[in-house]
Amino acid sequence: MAMNTGFPNIDEASVLPALREAREKLNGTECEVVLDFSSVRRVGQDALKAIEELASVAGKKNVRVVLRGVNVEVYKVLKLMHLTGRVVFVN
Repeated sequence: MAMNTGFPNIDEASVLPALREAREKLNGTECEVVLDFSSVRRVGQDALKAIEELASVAGKKNVRVVLRGVNVEVYKVLKLMHLTGRVVFVN
């Protein structure tokens, strides 16, 4: 049975640990993993790398990565890093 794995609201201080935890918990039984970015105002280089790694692992396991509540500034950075095509955005 396919499941959704959700993580509580992530703030800037917890974005990197939450991304790493999400990557480690992917086992292929989920259909998607949902991360709430509504409290994240900026992402650093380490977080970008973690998002890329999460998207890669999820892609290999046919799991969708869903980012909820991404603000425009964070979206622009993800776009510049060519990550917007590897994740799904919802409000």
